[in-house]
Amino acid sequence: MVINNTTETPQRRQAELSAPPAARLRRARWHSPQIIVGALLVLVPVVIGARVVAAANDTQPVLVAAENLSSGQPLAADMLEIRHVALDNDTGLYFTEALGEGHVVLRDVREGELLPRSVVVEAEEVVSGAQAMRYLTLSVPAAEAPAGLSVGDAVDVWLASPGDSASEAEKLAPGLTVAHADDGGALGLSGSHATVTLVVQADDPDDLEDLVGQLIAASRDGSVYLSKLPGRR
Repeated sequence: MVINNTTETPQRRQAELSAPPAARLRRARWHSPQIIVGALLVLVPVVIGARVVAAANDTQPVLVAAENLSSGQPLAADMLEIRHVALDNDTGLYFTEALGEGHVVLRDVREGELLPRSVVVEAEEVVSGAQAMRYLTLSVPAAEAPAGLSVGDAVDVWLASPGDSASEAEKLAPGLTVAHADDGGALGLSGSHATVTLVVQADDPDDLEDLVGQLIAASRDGSVYLSKLPGRR
């Protein structure tokens, strides 16, 4: 048996009533706006950095045109460069390694454009077959040569009968690509005529030879005229 000898007095009772309540520890509230904002400021850069690294690992080396390429133009090493891009499932559509010598591009390719496999053939294929082409230098009246004609432009070739103003001009070849245009004067002026080299193509090798023959004959007669197609280069 324990005997409590403490005598309760009015003063003691008053002291107990006026004593401050005991402080209690509070749990941290993680839904506090300040904590959420701080966590986001840390996590967002980490996530972005991880995505950048992952994207970089998904790229592949691809051949890209380092300059504007014209239809029929033989490819040289300095005309192309390698860049790393994300191809997804299109790997087989483009060149992923350097090309050797002896290749020709079949259509215009703009600077910075990926080089598709479908527009490049070996030089032997443009000599004969479905991809056959010829380079032909024509003489045209200087006054009739389109102003500012340059490599990569597309032109229609017209035949006009000399000395017959009543006859209508005939279109011999549509949409031929300019392979060479001498800027030394206007277009390589020689007297009253200018010279320009065109890429001549046809679906059939025999048709190609016939077209080249017609263009040569018309050029010799001084009755060839060129009209530049807008927006083609």
